[in-house]
Amino acid sequence: MLDPIANLNLVYLNHLDKNKTTTREQFENLNRFLLNKNCTFNQKSMPSLLKPNFISRKQTQELIYAVEQISSALVKFINLFLNNQEVRKIMNFSEKEEQLFSIDPGYNIPLVISRLDAFLQDYSIRFLEFNCDSPAGHAYSDVMEDGFKELFRDYDFLHHWEIEYFKRQDRLLNALLTCYNEFRNHSSHLPSKPVIAIVDWDDVSTLSEFYLLQKYFGEKGYKTVVCSPLNIRISNGKVLAGDDEIHLIYKRVITRELLERWNNVTGFIRCIKEKKACCCNSFRSYIVGNKKVLSLITDPRFQYIYSKEELNVIQKTIPWTKILADTKETYKNINVHLKDFIIENKDILVLKPSNLYGGKDVYLGCETDDTTWSEVMNAHISDSSWVVQEYIDIPQDIFPEISDDVTLKFKKVNINPFVLLGKYSGTITRVSDNSVINVSAGGGLVPTFSVARKKEKLT
Repeated sequence: MLDPIANLNLVYLNHLDKNKTTTREQFENLNRFLLNKNCTFNQKSMPSLLKPNFISRKQTQELIYAVEQISSALVKFINLFLNNQEVRKIMNFSEKEEQLFSIDPGYNIPLVISRLDAFLQDYSIRFLEFNCDSPAGHAYSDVMEDGFKELFRDYDFLHHWEIEYFKRQDRLLNALLTCYNEFRNHSSHLPSKPVIAIVDWDDVSTLSEFYLLQKYFGEKGYKTVVCSPLNIRISNGKVLAGDDEIHLIYKRVITRELLERWNNVTGFIRCIKEKKACCCNSFRSYIVGNKKVLSLITDPRFQYIYSKEELNVIQKTIPWTKILADTKETYKNINVHLKDFIIENKDILVLKPSNLYGGKDVYLGCETDDTTWSEVMNAHISDSSWVVQEYIDIPQDIFPEISDDVTLKFKKVNINPFVLLGKYSGTITRVSDNSVINVSAGGGLVPTFSVARKKEKLT
């Protein structure tokens, strides 16, 4: 007997397959909706497919618990890093990075906005990395859910299901304002109602999301400007973005890119350092965006800071991860020479840089030839800037490919739960034919809907 979610997927796909003409029209309507709503990537409608990722209420509860325990652990790790020289030495950040970490954000929780990239297989959750510096997708997810909500009106079989929708933009705004209000306790010269600046480069592929957020924040009564960090300056003690005075910065620019253009962004960094404007995320969030944290969060030497509940979730959800180095380590209680172990066991391992994003330079041993694998390992084994991670089987599900025909095809899936001030804030799903699942690398986005039969509705 099929479980309810499997049965729902089967009915959904069968509907698409039996009504191909209508399915093609609906896919066109979805893409038109996304384009009209400015849900775009590189100036085209956000890549998507005509089936969402359905998860059960029980899966949702398991996900919420794991996400919030891991988020709590990450905040504790940031505080450990700031106070433990051994941890700082292992993480090996640059002098300029350390300068940014020394900036007190002016509010208590240093990790305001994050997205945890994970695999969900039945009730098993595995976190592969943490996007904690500048995660995208809150507005995109809301618009995409709205687009599917319109489509679902024509799907009679869904009327028997209770579908949970999130308003992430509202939760995001509330998180930003919560930090701002705390920040004002020490910077009372700032107005109670801030002007918000969404800050990133002018040419990023996710620029359209900034304008979605600008519109939403504006509708809620908060003037919002979109600007580059290059255009932020201090004048007469005030922070200006162009001609607009700003008070609350929603930092979408990647910290690593600020470091690369350090001499050009001194005004932006100065206004945060001197507490002339509140900035979320804080620069300290960048600490746990580095993939080395997956190695240290599972290191027994530093686990005294976590609660029993956090340790249990860490043990169950974090795959074996080590900083790439010519050293001895343990794997499943066996002592190994890491360099030899990587060569001899490549099919169960992944090599990736610790501080890049977008699926860049990720090497799966099972999909990489021996020569390339050895070359990559040897090129980075001495600089402590890469990690080696145990390969986790990638979940797959059936999705429609729609062109002149409708074809049902297995695709690889990961989920990306959002977290705001330590609380679960919905999930988006990425889908791809490739094992490195990322929109930047050619994947697509679909909504993640927590569903239950209406008779099973939770009270």
